[in-house]
Amino acid sequence: MGQAPPMLDQIERRTGERPAEILIDGGFVDHASIDQATQNGTTVYGPVPKPRKGDTQDPHSPRKDDSAAVAEWRERMRTQEAKAIYKRRAATAETVNADAKEHRGLQRLNVRGLNGALGAACLFALTYDILRTIALGAG
Repeated sequence: MGQAPPMLDQIERRTGERPAEILIDGGFVDHASIDQATQNGTTVYGPVPKPRKGDTQDPHSPRKDDSAAVAEWRERMRTQEAKAIYKRRAATAETVNADAKEHRGLQRLNVRGLNGALGAACLFALTYDILRTIALGAG
């Protein structure tokens, strides 16, 4: 949790633009991240957590301690449009993750240190991009 703001900052540093929208995995959705992303002009799409045992309130209904940004996120994620937008995540990010783990052996790295891990990740990214380019006939 809490990794969305630094990720958005890095995207802006690298590209010169901040994304208008972001699809966040359930493990990264937290109220502070939603607040910060919204304050900086990025609309957050991410699953609303299922209610805890005994909690009967609709998870998409704003809570009394929600900020305006979190309340808007809850209400947005109730809509079919937002659910369809979030569903696209599976066709983009998840296919890359699955390929890395299942076909490229990246569930466990056989290198040491941050530089080794970064090198392995960069090699995977390059390989993946080349293979996708060939598969799409753009090569």
